[in-house]
Amino acid sequence: MLDVPRYRFCNLTVHSAMPLPELHSVSNTEMGCTFQVLAHRSQEPHSCQWFHQWFSPDGEVWLELGRFETGYLLRFPGLADFLVLQDGKSIQCWPCPDTPAATIRHLLLDQVMPFLLSWLGRLVLHASAVSTPEGAIAFVGKTGSGKSTLASSFSEDGAAVLSDDCLLLQEEHGGLTAIPSYPGVRLWPEVADAMFEEGKPRAEVAHYTEKRRLNGNAGIEFCTRPAALRRVFFLAPLGETQQAAEARIEPLSSRDAVIELVKYTYLIDVTDRQRLRQDFERLSRVAIKPLFYRLVFPHDFSLLAKVRKTILNGD
Repeated sequence: MLDVPRYRFCNLTVHSAMPLPELHSVSNTEMGCTFQVLAHRSQEPHSCQWFHQWFSPDGEVWLELGRFETGYLLRFPGLADFLVLQDGKSIQCWPCPDTPAATIRHLLLDQVMPFLLSWLGRLVLHASAVSTPEGAIAFVGKTGSGKSTLASSFSEDGAAVLSDDCLLLQEEHGGLTAIPSYPGVRLWPEVADAMFEEGKPRAEVAHYTEKRRLNGNAGIEFCTRPAALRRVFFLAPLGETQQAAEARIEPLSSRDAVIELVKYTYLIDVTDRQRLRQDFERLSRVAIKPLFYRLVFPHDFSLLAKVRKTILNGD
């Protein structure tokens, strides 16, 4: 085990014989979770009970979740199966024959790992975040709502990206601390062209998407240290932002904050009543903090500087 390369995802050590170039290598010997890519397997674990499905915007099944005696099965149809075993200490992957290594890494880092952290009892939001001198600012919303674009644009103001799409939060000293995930953001090519210098390195995310992964070589600063959470902005739906001429911020009540947090919290087992109760109690406790706002902003690259100014000034 000690000879297997070790990496850092959020505050979890990942032991993996498969190279994970998106993550920072670490030299500590602490036990975290092991990741293994195994030969293709045609049968699911004995007595697997399928209990939930996630759908892509085009209506296709994107993810199937199943439960068995010693863990959970996450199936991405046509791509790979991931088994999370032994109380989150082991992840095994059976890729389909034609699934490239980059796609396996993407599914692991951007899909499976957030669910694993959730299973370990952590508070994980579907959010992007940046670190500023006054603290971390998070942007929460659906896929396509502009989280990554907005967070990446803060590089122009000298702020560092703390996370892209997966934000781990810890309750500490009466507040919340945001934990960096890994140094990378996923952007559509046209967005990257509009915001960053062309010709800079842009890695493939997965074979089925045109999105590209940008790291520090693309001109984006990344935060590697935890930061106290300053504000959380829930992004308005695209239909509303299309009508917006300027950014608008509205404070959320504790009740509304709980509703929004429930929508965007990673949870591996939606049928686990005890865990659901524990998570709801935690979210209710977190929601009373004066951190949560609603953000409407125009999706116009030429106006991003004004949007950032509004956010930073708290107007």
